[in-house]
Amino acid sequence: MIVKRVFSVFLALALVFGATVSVAAVNGCSCGHTPVIYVSALGSATLYLDADTPDERVIFRPETEDILKLVGKLALPAARLALDKDYGAFGKSLTTTATEMFGPLAMDENGDSDPRVTTKITLPADPEHSPGRDYYFAYDFRADPLVTAEKLNEFVEHIKTLTGHNKVSFRASSMGGVIVMAYLEKYGTRDLEAIIFQCCPILGVALAGDLFNKKIKLDADALVRYGTQVLPKDAAGSVLNFLIQSLDMLGVFDAVLGVGGKLLDELKDDLYDDLLIPVFGRMPGLWAMVPREGYEEAKELFLSEGASQTLIERLDYYHYNVLCKADEILNDTLNSGVGIMIIAGYNLQREPFVESILNNSDAVDDTIYNAPGVICAPLGETLGEDYVQAIDDGHNHLSPDGVIDASTCYLPENTWFIKDMIHSNPNDGHRELYNLFFERKGDFDIRSDSRFPQFLQDDSANNRIVPLAEYEPGEPLVIDNLFAALLTIFSTVKNIILTVLFAL
Repeated sequence: MIVKRVFSVFLALALVFGATVSVAAVNGCSCGHTPVIYVSALGSATLYLDADTPDERVIFRPETEDILKLVGKLALPAARLALDKDYGAFGKSLTTTATEMFGPLAMDENGDSDPRVTTKITLPADPEHSPGRDYYFAYDFRADPLVTAEKLNEFVEHIKTLTGHNKVSFRASSMGGVIVMAYLEKYGTRDLEAIIFQCCPILGVALAGDLFNKKIKLDADALVRYGTQVLPKDAAGSVLNFLIQSLDMLGVFDAVLGVGGKLLDELKDDLYDDLLIPVFGRMPGLWAMVPREGYEEAKELFLSEGASQTLIERLDYYHYNVLCKADEILNDTLNSGVGIMIIAGYNLQREPFVESILNNSDAVDDTIYNAPGVICAPLGETLGEDYVQAIDDGHNHLSPDGVIDASTCYLPENTWFIKDMIHSNPNDGHRELYNLFFERKGDFDIRSDSRFPQFLQDDSANNRIVPLAEYEPGEPLVIDNLFAALLTIFSTVKNIILTVLFAL
């Protein structure tokens, strides 16, 4: 009997020891590369209504075909409007048709999703990782960022177990930065080694602030700039640029947006009351991108006196404890030993249908909100020849083109600016910089490598980024494939037309 007991004890010890060795083997990855989680942009997760049923359909994001169907349904009401000038009838058709497409996205009174609206997200199963191979974290853009942060924390724990590392790094893109800021506020830095904020609205987006405050404005010049800046840097792009400029000289865009302006004047209040407020007004994810300026005013406009206190508390928590405390959160994170890289684009026209059209931007987000604390001249202007750097810290933080003073940034040594970088569209040059940052385990700032100083130029034509002070534009690339060039022209024109239609 004693022998059996002794044997049982040894067997138990062996099992415990074996389990310990197994866990240690799994958790002891010595590759030297912390796994990177890509916290993706708005719209990263497809949203389904009645998923896995015969009635399943995608409700976000709408495909080009869906937008064209919407436009098609409005063709007859638009023709009637041209004849009878009955804006009320057209507005009813517009809100009814748009609600058919976007209505299921609406959140309930507390800012929670209808259970019928879900995503289809599975956890990664491949343990292979490297700085250039990351794990994709997708999420419902409508949700409270603090709730999404909980899901990100679960994802972090999964990746740590999967890869055998006790820390991870984040590369956040666009709205992904909102989620990371919420994560930092809620969970701190214990599990983190480094973070890249790539074109992230850390302090919000003026577009959201304007839309939530009815500050809509259509501008033909802005539309032309918006269309031409995304053209390919080759001969096909030159042809397209000539075409767009010619249409502009003929007054085509002024005429189109003139019609749009009239529609806005007549229908704006109805569009807000019947579509925008009921469908989008209770999405905490969108509220998280409303800047300080105009936040309380937006609440007065979008939330009625009887609005749910639960919803208001959720919106206020992120705004006042995350967005308004971004300086504190970022500095605490850096001081804890976590490496930080903030990337902001500039010199591009933002969406041409809000009042903040002259905010310097990366074509989507504002430079002043993506690079918290920065002093930045309006689009097309400079800070002036006699401008003096605001804070003298012994380093130059003025951009060679006189547009940016980075000395006032929350993290002036950890914030890079890339001229003409289109929102969250990295090329091989960006990826080289990111990999270098991760390989250095965050011990990297704007003075660590002369190839990547604080001010850079996006050179998408040559798939690189170069120091802004050294950049010289090259000659347009020659068309070597006429068919491909025609496809490019067709695709670009289609996207510009869709942008105009969607704005209208």
